[in-house]
Amino acid sequence: MSRQSIPADVLGARLASSSPVGLRVAALEHGHARLVFHGAASVAEVTVAELHRRADSVAAGFAALGVGRGDVVAVQLPHRVEEAVAHAAVLLRGAVLMPLDLAWDAGEVARALRRSRAVALITSAWRSHDVLRARNAADGLPHLRHVVAVTGTWPMAGVPADGLEWETLERFRPLPPEPTARPDDVALLLHAPATRATPSRAVLHTHASLSAELATMPPAGDIRRHVHLAPPGSGDLAGTTALLRALVTGLPTVFLERWDAHAAVELVHRHRVTSAALSRFHLAGLLDAAARGGDGSAGMAECHVLGAITLAVVEQAERAGVAAYGGYGRVEHPTIAVGSPRDPLCLRGTEGGRLLPGSEVRIVDSTGRDVPPGQEGRILSRGPELFLGYLEQSGEPLTADGWSTGTADGWFATGDHGALDTEGRLCLSRVARPEGPAGSMTEQST
Repeated sequence: MSRQSIPADVLGARLASSSPVGLRVAALEHGHARLVFHGAASVAEVTVAELHRRADSVAAGFAALGVGRGDVVAVQLPHRVEEAVAHAAVLLRGAVLMPLDLAWDAGEVARALRRSRAVALITSAWRSHDVLRARNAADGLPHLRHVVAVTGTWPMAGVPADGLEWETLERFRPLPPEPTARPDDVALLLHAPATRATPSRAVLHTHASLSAELATMPPAGDIRRHVHLAPPGSGDLAGTTALLRALVTGLPTVFLERWDAHAAVELVHRHRVTSAALSRFHLAGLLDAAARGGDGSAGMAECHVLGAITLAVVEQAERAGVAAYGGYGRVEHPTIAVGSPRDPLCLRGTEGGRLLPGSEVRIVDSTGRDVPPGQEGRILSRGPELFLGYLEQSGEPLTADGWSTGTADGWFATGDHGALDTEGRLCLSRVARPEGPAGSMTEQST
C-alpha cells in the first residue's frame, strides 16, 4: 500500500528555495523574533536579525579565507550564539555545513575531517589544540586550511598560535548579497551512528531537502503562537534542524547548552514555553522535576517526542497538562510522519503518525509487492526531505562521483516495519528490523 499528501503549491515553493534565500528572507520577515541560549555560565538573548547581521560578517570572513560554494566547514560547538552564527554563515556562503558530535574525541574528529576533506573547523579553543596537532602530524589533514577557535567555552583555553580567533571573523564588513548556492547543491553533511541494522554513514542533504524539512517540522500551524524549547545539541539531526528552523522561520526558541531538568522547568515558566521537542528521557526528567517543584505543572502545552515513545510517558505528560506525541523519520528522510496533540491518547503513544505534506510511503512484503491497508511490511519512503545520498567511504570529494544517488524514482528503504491504516496513518511495528541492508535506495515499481 502507498499513500502520499502533496499540496502542489506549497511543495513547489519549497523545492524552488535554497537555505541562503530562506535565511535572508527570515532576517527581513522574522527579525524581531527572539532566541534564548541558556548556557552553564551565561545566558544570551538575541534577535534573529542580530544573528543574521553577525552571520553576514562571518560569511564575509569566510570569503576572505577562500571558503566558498561546495567547501565543507565543520562545526563542533554546543548550543550557543556562536554556533547559530556559524551555521548561518556557512550556508550563506554556499558551503557545506558538517556538525560534529560533541562527544567525539580528537581521533574521531580527525577521521571525519579527513573523510569529508573539510577545509575549515569551528570549535572551542580547548578542542582546537588537539585538531591542530593532528593537522601537523605526519599523516596530517591536508585539506584542513583553517581552525577557528571560539573562546569562553568550558574548559577555558587560549587560542593556539596557528589557529584563528572567532572574533576576527565577526569583525569583517558584510558583503552584498549574491547567489551562492542552488537548491540541488549539498548543504548539510550529517554523521549517523551505527545501529543493529545499519552501519555508520555520512548523509548528504541538499538545500532543497533541508528547506523542506525546516518548513514541516513540528509544532504545526501558526508558529507565532509558540515559544519552543530545544534539547541540547550534539551535532545530530535534531539539534541542527532545531537551530536552523529558528533562524529560517523565526520560531522563538529557548536553547539549552546542557541538559538540566530543573533549569528546563524554570525556563519553560519564565519564557512561557508552549512546545518542545525532547527525547522521552528528557521529557520524563522534566516532568519529574516539575512534580517535585510543587504544582506538578510542566507549563507547556505540547511536546514532540523524538525517537522511541511509550504510552507510559504520554500518560505521565497528560497528567502534567502536556500533550505528548510521537513521529517517525530517519536521518536520510528526517520527518516522514508525525502525530498531533489532538490525537487520542492511544495513538499518541505509538511511533508514527500522519504523513507530512509531500511525503510518500509504501508498505511492501519481502518480494517488494505492496500490501493491503493494515498489513505490516517493510517501510519505503520518498519525498522532498529525502537525502541526496551518502558520502563514499573512500572519502571522495563532494562531486557527482562522491555520492550514491539512487534513481529519480528511487524509494528509500528505511529498514523498519510498519503498516498504513485506511486513513493514511503510519504505525511502526514492534518486530525486529530485518537482517538485510537497511537505509538504502531501491528501485521499486509503483
